[in-house]
Amino acid sequence: MSTMLRRLIVALLPLALAVPAAVSTPDVAEASSAARCQRTLPSYPILHLGDRSRAVRTLQCSLNDLGLGPVVVDGFYGRQTRKAVWQIVKNFEGGPPAHPFRINNGMWTLLFGCQLPDHQLSEGDHGHAVVVLQRALRAAGGTIVVDGDFGPQTTAVVKQYQKAQGNTQTGRVDESTRFILCMGGVIGQLN
Repeated sequence: MSTMLRRLIVALLPLALAVPAAVSTPDVAEASSAARCQRTLPSYPILHLGDRSRAVRTLQCSLNDLGLGPVVVDGFYGRQTRKAVWQIVKNFEGGPPAHPFRINNGMWTLLFGCQLPDHQLSEGDHGHAVVVLQRALRAAGGTIVVDGDFGPQTTAVVKQYQKAQGNTQTGRVDESTRFILCMGGVIGQLN
């Protein structure tokens, strides 16, 4: 059997047997999980325990991105996903919210905002950090194309976000803007 065929079988066998990725080898788990992760959604909906959807997969991927897993990316908001969400909500100032496992626009913003790098982002920047910023801004209520390009549109939405938070509207993502994104601040009302 060729090496390439052997690798293909190893990669596909867990999927064929419906074995959770966490049970398979680490390389297969990462590849399998990455293939199912679509972090950019047209909108970030409210999720509840028991939900099954593509958005739950995005939630699970984002929890793994923050190191709160490992969470199997299966699209089911069950016990394992709830445990990872609890790692966030148990530390909320003033204690957990009334519905601690409800994923709303603030939680989506937090999930992406906490992934931002510890340096300023501004117009002219490109790449993964800008993609994560644009996801956070979309989740927060901004109308924005997620393309990894920090252009005039992203600058305008950053200013809109800063205004909504009562901050100086610089259009640059500095420490204070990153902090508020990571705290789940939104444009408008929490849903």
